[in-house]
Amino acid sequence: MLTVRQIEIFRAVMITKTVNGAARMLGTSQPGLSRMLAHMEDRLRFRLFDRTRGRLVPTQEARILFDEIERIYKGFDDLGHVIQRLAKGEDRTFRVGASPSLGHSVVPQMLGRLTANYPGLTIQFDILSVEQAGDYLALQRGEYALSVFPIDHPNILSSRIGAGRMVCAVPTSHRLADRERISVADIAGEQLQSFRPDTPHGRIIADMFAKAGLDLDVSTYIRFAETAVAFVASGMGIALVDSFTAMQPHADTVRFLEFEESGLLPVYINRNLESPRAIIGETFEEIARSTLMKLPRHGIT
Repeated sequence: MLTVRQIEIFRAVMITKTVNGAARMLGTSQPGLSRMLAHMEDRLRFRLFDRTRGRLVPTQEARILFDEIERIYKGFDDLGHVIQRLAKGEDRTFRVGASPSLGHSVVPQMLGRLTANYPGLTIQFDILSVEQAGDYLALQRGEYALSVFPIDHPNILSSRIGAGRMVCAVPTSHRLADRERISVADIAGEQLQSFRPDTPHGRIIADMFAKAGLDLDVSTYIRFAETAVAFVASGMGIALVDSFTAMQPHADTVRFLEFEESGLLPVYINRNLESPRAIIGETFEEIARSTLMKLPRHGIT
């Protein structure tokens, strides 16, 4: 096993690429650090670096070890965040995150109403990917998260509070652009920007095509709905996005068409059950629910 100091030295060398740089970073002498590296390799029984023309080139084993160490350091960073939050105690900062399409559309309205109720409140708002949402609440980086998927974690309560639906983004010059409503069959064979099938949007789109008895032929996979709309505006075919994304300001070269088929995208409000719920949080929940209920009926279950 390596000591904490040895891990610190190895990490510094990997980051700075040189023994000199690592020595400066750690405030130690270069000869002592070189001896420590040699001792580490003896102890590990494999080389960490190849010495080539006075330079240290990490071996494959060193890169694998570095990746593991970086994961450990991220854990320390997360721990530090939790400790700082505990040390501050109760404050007047409300931390909330949201999926991109919600964060760019309805959440600003919700937070505007919240700050109107609490004029001295400071907001910390974060856009969250699917991968980030669970840790965001579990590690108490945020108090609430609004998402288009339930968060699967034993300490997190996910409550469905509404829904949007899938719409079709097309260029204004497209053959369907003058239509108000279309069917999935109408876009069969089109150049389609879509999401991976293991994502919330991707699952709904795949289900819509399956129910229509059509194969889903994707030309470009994208991660965010806003990116898909930008591709449509640039002439790269069409895209199925959610109605929250359609609410945002977009170039006048894109139109959004309703589908005849049902393609609902649920909205969840999520919080950590282990965290005490303040009155501000209860107010935010009420505002979030009422905001979604006031959306046009086609965007609500």
